[in-house]
Amino acid sequence: MSVRVIDESETTRTGPLPPPIGAFELSELPQLTSDYLHSIEVRVTRVTGNLVPPQQGSFSVRVTNGPIRLTGWTLHLTSTDPGVAKIVAGGVSPLIVFRTTGDASTPTAPAGSEHATLFVFFQGNETADPDSVLEPGEVRDFRFTFKAIGPGDGSFTAHLHGTVDVDSLFPRGRGTDGDASVEVLRP
Repeated sequence: MSVRVIDESETTRTGPLPPPIGAFELSELPQLTSDYLHSIEVRVTRVTGNLVPPQQGSFSVRVTNGPIRLTGWTLHLTSTDPGVAKIVAGGVSPLIVFRTTGDASTPTAPAGSEHATLFVFFQGNETADPDSVLEPGEVRDFRFTFKAIGPGDGSFTAHLHGTVDVDSLFPRGRGTDGDASVEVLRP
């Protein structure tokens, strides 16, 4: 297998796009949300090279969130040529679950199983990382395993799926008081 080590100058990278400035229509929110998710920086680096089948290697993924809080986020990993390399499920953390679809009700992929694409779900909470919330500016680093399948050149891609935290964008607040005077007369 001719997978090579990728340095920082050769990383797969998305974003960042600046957040919208100025007025927008509410009907534009779905597109703005999609644009924001595509602007989050996702880098795939440090791919193990010079493997021969059936050896295993690994690759790193770094996710850097922008200024908006995300909830329920998942990481979507893909091997561009599964005839060359497949991603191995499991072995990262008990709080990380691998599934073959982006649907949380899909059964988990068995540990050690090999796939062309996997979705990574984060099961942690406020006291145990990794959780499914990406705070503004938060950086997450992961290392995943792959298996060499056959000779050739391939690569790995990663992007995320998630939900913009509406409460952080539009927090509950207090409006301006309306007032009116009242006069009560003596009986």
